[in-house]
Amino acid sequence: MGAQDVTNFNTFLQKFEKALSLLKSYCDKPKSSFSENISFLLDKSLDHLKKLDSDDVCDLQPVDPTHAALIKSQNVKVFFNEVLKISKIHSIHPSITTFAVNLLLQLTNNEVKFNLMYSESQNIFAKIQQLMETTIVENNEFKQSIMDFFLSLAKFPAGLKWLLTSGSLLFIIDSLSDRTIFTRKKAEEIINHVLPLVDDIQRETIFTKLIEPIFTAGNRLENHQIESDKLKPYFEVLANYITQTLVTKKGDKSAGTLLALNTEKVLFNIVSTAENEKLLTQSASLLAAIYAKCALENEKGCCNWEIKAVSLIQLLLRRGFLRVSLTVISHSLFVWSQLETSSMFVKQLVRLVIIPILVDTEEVANHFPCYTTMCQFWEDLDDDSTKSISSMLTTMLRSNSELNELTSVSLVALNKSITKLGKDLALKITRSGLFLLGCLKVPEAKRMTLMSFTPQLAINLIQSLCLYIDLYNIRWWETYETICLPVMFTKLVAYNASRNIQVTCAGLKGIKFCIQQSIHPDQVLLLNNSPESSLNEMASILYECTVSVHWEVRDSAMEVVLEMAQLSAVRYPPFQHLLINSHLLEAALSAFNDTESYVRATAIGVVAAATPVPLLWEHLSTHSNASVINSCYAVLQQDSEALARRAAAKALTLITQSGHFPSDLDRNVLYRYMSSAALSDLDWEVKLQALDFWQCIIDESLTQQGMLDGAFPELTFSRGKQKIVRLDTKEIRSRLQTALSELGSCGCLYVLLQLVDDCDAPVREKSIRLLHHLRDVLANYQALDLHVWQSSHSHQVKTTDFTSQECIASEPESIPKNSDLVIEEILSVTDACLVAGILTDKDPKLRPDPAPVSPVDAKDFVNKINLMDIEMMLTSTNMSSDLHVIDFDSLLDDLEDCVHTDTSRPRPDCY
Repeated sequence: MGAQDVTNFNTFLQKFEKALSLLKSYCDKPKSSFSENISFLLDKSLDHLKKLDSDDVCDLQPVDPTHAALIKSQNVKVFFNEVLKISKIHSIHPSITTFAVNLLLQLTNNEVKFNLMYSESQNIFAKIQQLMETTIVENNEFKQSIMDFFLSLAKFPAGLKWLLTSGSLLFIIDSLSDRTIFTRKKAEEIINHVLPLVDDIQRETIFTKLIEPIFTAGNRLENHQIESDKLKPYFEVLANYITQTLVTKKGDKSAGTLLALNTEKVLFNIVSTAENEKLLTQSASLLAAIYAKCALENEKGCCNWEIKAVSLIQLLLRRGFLRVSLTVISHSLFVWSQLETSSMFVKQLVRLVIIPILVDTEEVANHFPCYTTMCQFWEDLDDDSTKSISSMLTTMLRSNSELNELTSVSLVALNKSITKLGKDLALKITRSGLFLLGCLKVPEAKRMTLMSFTPQLAINLIQSLCLYIDLYNIRWWETYETICLPVMFTKLVAYNASRNIQVTCAGLKGIKFCIQQSIHPDQVLLLNNSPESSLNEMASILYECTVSVHWEVRDSAMEVVLEMAQLSAVRYPPFQHLLINSHLLEAALSAFNDTESYVRATAIGVVAAATPVPLLWEHLSTHSNASVINSCYAVLQQDSEALARRAAAKALTLITQSGHFPSDLDRNVLYRYMSSAALSDLDWEVKLQALDFWQCIIDESLTQQGMLDGAFPELTFSRGKQKIVRLDTKEIRSRLQTALSELGSCGCLYVLLQLVDDCDAPVREKSIRLLHHLRDVLANYQALDLHVWQSSHSHQVKTTDFTSQECIASEPESIPKNSDLVIEEILSVTDACLVAGILTDKDPKLRPDPAPVSPVDAKDFVNKINLMDIEMMLTSTNMSSDLHVIDFDSLLDDLEDCVHTDTSRPRPDCY
C-alpha cells in the first residue's frame, strides 16, 4: 500500500487522519451506537502502521517518514487530546479509547519514536497518567491495551524512566491482584522485565511494594485457597527475579535487601504455621531461593545458608507435608546447582531427589548386578544433617499410596537441573532411572501395584531417561543397563498396548530413540544369524501396534518403522531384512488407506524412505497388491487431508530421484500429477513440495546436459557422439536450449510461470527463486539473447496419447460471458445432475483426473523472463499474505458505517 512507499506517505497520512477525524466526530455523538465490527476495523487500520515496523529495526535508526509525520501531525494531537480528555472519558466508546492507546503504542515503541513523541506531545503522557485514576481502567479491553503499552515502554531506557517517574509502575504492581488472569500475567511480565534494569534503590522500593501483601498474610494468616491464589503473583515475581539473578550470576544484593526488609522472618512464620499446601510451597520455595542467593552474595558464609536450607526441609517433613517437602527439595536443587561453590551440597540434594525413584525397587537387584553398589553410592553422600532427612523421606514414601505421583515431582526436578549436574552424576541418575523402569515393565512388581499415577510416571520416566542419555551423549559402553533399554521399552509397550494409549506411545517413542542413538551393535548384528535377537521381538510388537484400534498407537509405531527404514540404508543394513521378514513394509502399504491422515502420511514416509534402498524397493514392487506409484498418485489426487498429500508428493520426488521412472510414458503421467499438485492443490505446503519436485527435474535436466555443481566443465563425454567433446559457448547454449525444451515440454516452465502469481507468498517466492536460478544459468553463458535461440526446437516429450485439443496453451484465452447468462446456467442444472457423482456405483472423486501438461516453447520462456523484474518480485514476496486491509478507502467507508442512529442502516459484515 502507499504507506510502504516513502514517496507516497502523504497520501497514507491524509487517509489515516481522515479515519482519526471520523473517530473524533463520533466522540461528540453520545447517542450513537457501534456495530460489533468497530474494534476489528480499528485494529485493521493499525495494521498499516505495523507493516512499517520490521522486527530487525534498531532503536537508534531514524523514524520512518510515515511515523514521523503522524507524530508531528496536528490532527493526531487533536485526536489524542479529545479522546483522552478526562471529562469526556465516560461518553466515549471504549473501543475508540483503546484504539487511541494502541495508536500511541505504535508511535512510541522504540527509543527514538518515544523521544520524538514526548517532545511533541508531553501532555498526552500526562493524560495517560490521569486515566489510571478513572473507572476506564475497569474496562478489560482498555486494560489489556494499556498494559501492552506499559510493556512496550519498559523495553527501552526512556520509556522505563517514564514508568518510574510517572507512578505507572505502582499501578502495574497493584494490577497483580486484578481479577482478570490476563492483567495479572501481563503485570508479572512487565515487573519481571523492569526489575533487572533498575538500580538498587528503585528495586528496594519495588520489593517493599511486592512484599506488603505477603506481610499482611503472615500477620493474619487465613488457611484457604483464596489466600494462596491472591498471593501467587507476588511470590512468582520475587522468586523469578531471585532465580534469574542466580542463573545469570548477577552481582546485586537483592537477597540482602529482602532480608533487611524482614522477609525471612515473615516467610519462616508462614512455613511454620500455615496449613494451606500451596501457600506453604510458595513461601518455602521463595525462602529456599533467598538462601541460595545469600550464599552467592556471601561465599564465606555459604555453609551457614546450606544449614538453613536443610533446616527448612526438616521443618516441612516434621510437619508432615511430604509433597511440599519434595517440591522444595526440587527447587532447592535447581537454585543451589547454579552455585559453583556448593557442589557437595548439590550432590546431597540430588541424593534426596533420587530417594522416591529408588524406593521399592529392590526386586530388580537380581537383574542389575550394580544395583547394590549404586544404592550404596547414594547413601554415602549423606552427612549428619541430611541423613535424618533421607531416613524420614524413605519411611514416609514406603507407606505412601501416592509414591508414583511423588516420584514424578523428583523427575521434574532432575530435568530442570539437568545442565548443571555434570556427566558423572548424570550417569548415576540414568542408572537409577533404569532400575525403576525395570520395575514398571513387570506387572507383578510392587511399584506396579500402586494404581495411582502409574501411567504418568512411566511416561515421565521415559522422557527423563531419553533426555539425560541424549544431552550427555551416554552410550552403551558407559552404562551396562542402557543395553537393556530397547528390551525394557518393548516389554513396556507389549504390556500397555491394550491398556494405556499414552504409555504405549511413550514406549514407542523410547524405542525410536534407542534405534537412533542408544542401541548396542551386537543387537543389530545378531539379526543376521540369530532368530533370538531382541530386535525380532521388538519388530513383532511393532507390527501388532501398526494394526491397533487407536490411531495414536498406529502412528507412533509407523514412526518407528520410518526410522528403521531410514537407518537401514546408512547405518544398520540388517534392518532391511528385519523390515521385510516382520512384514512391516506391508503394514505401511496397508496404512495408505488408514482412516487417520497422520497415519497415512507417516506410512507414505516409510515407503519414501525405502525408495533409495534396492532390496526394500524390490520387495515393495513385487509384494504389494497395488502399484506403489499408483497408490501415491491416488493419495496425491484424492486424499482429503493436505498432510497425506504432502507426504505423497515428497514420496514421488524421492522415487523420481531414485530412478524408478524409466519410461517416457511413466514420466508423462508423473508430470501430469505433479503439475496438478503444484497448480491446483488448495494447500500451499503441498504446492511447495511439488515445486521441490520440479526443482529436482530442473537439476536432473541440467545435469544430463553436462552441468556439474552448477557449472559446465571445459570437457565432457558425449553419449550421442560417444567421445569427449569440448564445451564451448555455442555448445553450451545448444545444451541449455535442449534442457529448456525438455523442461518446457514436461510442463515445468509452465508451472513456474503460473505460480509467480499464486495467492500464497511462500509458493510465489519459491517459484520466483527457481526462475531466478534458471535466469542466472542462462545469463552466465550469454544465453538470454533471443538471437542465439532457434525459433523452435524439435525435442518434445512424447505425447502420442493426447490430442491437440487436450493440450493447454501456455496462455489460455478466457471467453467472456454475460453474468446473467452464467447465473442462468447454474440455476438450470437439475438436482439429479448435481448428485450424479454420488449416485454412481463408483466412489466419488474429490478432484478430477489431472489435465495434460502445458508445454512452453524455450524461446518464449526466455522472452518472458527477460521481461520480468525478478529482484523486485522477490522483494514483494516478503509482504505477508494475510487478511490485512489493502484498500484504505474501503476501510474508511466501513468505519463510517460502524456508527449509526438508524437501525435499518446495514452494518459492515464483509470482514
